[in-house]
Amino acid sequence: MDADHTKVKVHFEWAPETATEKAGAALKIDEMQVKADMRKFKDFIESRGSETGGWRGVVKDTGPTGQL
Repeated sequence: MDADHTKVKVHFEWAPETATEKAGAALKIDEMQVKADMRKFKDFIESRGSETGGWRGVVKDTGPTGQL
C-alpha cells in the first residue's frame, strides 16, 4: 500500500472430511481461525517496529490453480 503499510489477502480452499471438520466449516469456525491468526500475525509484525532484514521480494499472483 505504501512504505508503512502492507495489505495481505488470504484465500484458501479445503474439503472437510471428518464430521468434526464439516461441523466446523458449517459454523465458519475455520474462517474465524484464519481471521484470528491473521490478526495475531499483524500484531506481531507491527510490534517489531522495524524490518528484520529478511527477504524483500515480490510474491506473484498464482491465480486459481495455485501454481506460479
